[in-house]
Amino acid sequence: MKMNAWLGATALLLTLGAASGASALTLKAAHYLPPTHPIGLGYQTFADELKKNTDGEISVRIFPGESLLAAKALSDGIRDRVADLGFDTLTYTPSYYPHGILLNDMAMVGEDDMAAAFAITELFTTHCEPCRAEFAKQNQVFTTGMSTAPYVIVAGVDLNSPEKIKGKSLRAGGSLWDRFAASIGATGVNIPSSEMYEALSRGILDGSIYSVGGLKTHGLADVAKQVVMLNLGSFRAGSLYSFNQDAWTELTPEQRTAVFRAVSAAMVHTINEYHKGDEEALEIGKEKNIPIVEPDPGLVELRDAFVEKDLSGIVEKAQAEGLEDAQEFADKYRELYAKYEELVTPIRSDAGKLSELLYTEVFAKLDPATYGVK
Repeated sequence: MKMNAWLGATALLLTLGAASGASALTLKAAHYLPPTHPIGLGYQTFADELKKNTDGEISVRIFPGESLLAAKALSDGIRDRVADLGFDTLTYTPSYYPHGILLNDMAMVGEDDMAAAFAITELFTTHCEPCRAEFAKQNQVFTTGMSTAPYVIVAGVDLNSPEKIKGKSLRAGGSLWDRFAASIGATGVNIPSSEMYEALSRGILDGSIYSVGGLKTHGLADVAKQVVMLNLGSFRAGSLYSFNQDAWTELTPEQRTAVFRAVSAAMVHTINEYHKGDEEALEIGKEKNIPIVEPDPGLVELRDAFVEKDLSGIVEKAQAEGLEDAQEFADKYRELYAKYEELVTPIRSDAGKLSELLYTEVFAKLDPATYGVK
């Protein structure tokens, strides 16, 4: 009898253990940046939050730095479920995401990167069915937008006036900033960020349109002679936590709600880490006696005039290329940006309140039983 009882108890424990193991889930998450990059740190926050929100039911294995998928292969890799989710940079596969490309062209609309990321998240999840259809066509589910820290002008010479910047060469990491450079009489030079240091040190570039963080991350503090704090927008054309649609559908509604909570915290943390990096870089600049200057009013006027004129042009271009709702998309984005600029400003220093704001205003209004489900 004792032996039978022991065998029965052992069988029960093995059965419970098997059931527990069967219910546990590990998601593969991929991005192409170092673990210490703001996006890498955000992914760790996402993993920690999701594990906590599901009482350990879901774990996330993170593959950083192209260890699973190269940057330009991420969209296809998420589609084919090489990864269950990942950071999808929409400009790497522009034909897949026409609305993402329009969004990239609007990167100088609104100076507040946190408000912009909130606005993009609500726009794509709630108001733009064609946007979601673009992701569905790639077997993906969009959850959150993103934004880097603002771009400014890291200069090798004094560029702080319309007269001084005219005729100068500026590193411009995309067509938007090429157009801006041309609009102020400068020349845009499209080179990778990895080549900024050498180009500035050799005088090939007079300045670079890049975040202040480049003083630290790219060593620009050793070659910069000035930083003009002219806000020139930021990179925003990314789906920070893009899910494979099959992986998403396999989650329960409760698990999807846990994901919504996790991405709310992780997106805010990512943007705050960008800000932290800028603050550290500014300290380095001050230590090296690099002038950190407010922009000349004339430059601000030129930027504002460019944004208004350029917006109508990019909307017309998008319409000509077949994006019928381009004007509606642009108008709604500006409306949502204004909404979140007002909501974000009073709580900017409180990450918890920001995360709760994003969840309450966006994700709590989505139906986890149906959103993104096949």
